[in-house]
Amino acid sequence: MKIDELSAILKQGEGTRVEYKESQDSVPKSLYETVVSFSNTDGGDIVLGADDDGNVIGLPAGQVDKFIKEIVTNLNNPSSFNPCLFLEPVAVQHADGIVIVLRVPASSELHKHNGNIYWRSDDSDQNVTKNQQKISDIYFQKREHFSEGSIYKYLTIEELDEALFDKARSIIGRQNSTHPWLSMNNQELLNSASLYRKDYKTGEEGLTLAAALIFGKDETIHNLLPGYKVDALVRKEDTDRHDDRLLLRTNLIDTYLKLLEFVKKHLDDKFYQESGQRKDLRELIFREVIGNLIVHREYTNAHSSEFIIYKHKVTLTNPNKALFHGPLDLKKFTPYPKNPNIRKFFTAFGWTDELGSGVRNTSKYLALYVPGAEPEFVENSTFVTQIPLISLSMQHYQRELCDWFDLSEESSALLADRLTLLQLDPALNGYDWPALILYLVPSWNENGVKLALLNWPKKQHLSEVSITKVPGWSEKGTKLLHKKVAYLIKILLLATKPLSLTELMAHIHYSNRSTFRKNYLEPLLDVEFIQRTEQDNISSPGQKYVITQLGKRFLTGKNS
Repeated sequence: MKIDELSAILKQGEGTRVEYKESQDSVPKSLYETVVSFSNTDGGDIVLGADDDGNVIGLPAGQVDKFIKEIVTNLNNPSSFNPCLFLEPVAVQHADGIVIVLRVPASSELHKHNGNIYWRSDDSDQNVTKNQQKISDIYFQKREHFSEGSIYKYLTIEELDEALFDKARSIIGRQNSTHPWLSMNNQELLNSASLYRKDYKTGEEGLTLAAALIFGKDETIHNLLPGYKVDALVRKEDTDRHDDRLLLRTNLIDTYLKLLEFVKKHLDDKFYQESGQRKDLRELIFREVIGNLIVHREYTNAHSSEFIIYKHKVTLTNPNKALFHGPLDLKKFTPYPKNPNIRKFFTAFGWTDELGSGVRNTSKYLALYVPGAEPEFVENSTFVTQIPLISLSMQHYQRELCDWFDLSEESSALLADRLTLLQLDPALNGYDWPALILYLVPSWNENGVKLALLNWPKKQHLSEVSITKVPGWSEKGTKLLHKKVAYLIKILLLATKPLSLTELMAHIHYSNRSTFRKNYLEPLLDVEFIQRTEQDNISSPGQKYVITQLGKRFLTGKNS
């Protein structure tokens, strides 16, 4: 965990997903209650070595390793935890001392500590052991959210593949030679990893869907999920069909390994060294992308997962049980596991890192593989990931864009280094300025009209024919766009740099503060295309406005 991530956790304050705990001589017993309550609720972060206000007190340097070992040992003690929890405490050096951060994912199972069941409510851990209605609600919620935990009472261990257990142990052993799963037999491993479980409400017990997906023979998986498949395609030359194809209907271990081989076969290697060692950037990027494709899929959905390599981008689509709708903001999003038990195995394999780090690592290494490029992750009923193989942004059209909107030299200078934030679809590579207008203007109008809060003018040019009939359409936006549309687009462009209301008005030469706020600023805030820089203090004299991920997608024509 990086120091900026720790700082963000410390600033949040205690709540349903954050807890701070002080300690000097020993690990507080309440830490384990919080671990269980987070597991039973929505997950969360525990910082050991901070007071209730998020101030770092620190831990004795000589005790940190001892504390980590003690936490791991206790979480894996079946006499204390049922089922056990395999978590990885991380020591982080803060300016005010060393802390231990324990990131706890939401679990697909109900966990107990010393026979007690805890539930997180606001900033407290509630003992709900005797509250049968609450326990029933927890079970129902987990069945609804985590289909991987579905029990198949007629599925037997004989229908799993013995060779996959050996392969799993081999992979885990290369990462951690002391991992407890290495010394367990197959049944013990399944029990320990929550792949064999009992539903204490229905009384059913047996192997789960996750067990079949990780260790099942191909015929077992086909019988349970006849529609399940991962379709990997290369469409560089033949974009209507494919240049190469890999169709997978097999266990998740082999699916991951074969997809990574497919990537290495079709994408170029680039020299890169990290800590003095040669690393494969393709693997660093796509180990996370493929891991997310597998770990976060909704497996009860019959639609296939697709992995398509185009000439200028890689696109992945995945059936998904959406927690919200829209693009992920990599700096602010809250990670949430869709299949925590499957993820647990992939983490043990070294194929995924701590929750939430995958998308951040993808962004980090993609910037080295394709300078200037940024990945995109969009959560809907189908989760979409796009990895650009070239960097294409509005920066390529800065001069034409500023002239088209008749922006002043001052406004043009302000945008000089900000337009790189507006990443265009790599499929637009090679478009000249008129072609880009013919792509963007219909997109703005079609999608703007759908947002009633914007009160978007409806009689706009939507086709190439109608646009090209307008004299001077490619030279001046004022000849093509309604005045209100031009104002809205210019505000979004300028808001790539945080600006105050007064600054925005000055740049677009607007004089009436009241109508500017009512007709432009507030509607853009309402549809979440821009946001305040100081959201906790709306009336702050230093308040500024900045474009959001949704606003960027609208501006670049990606939400058509």
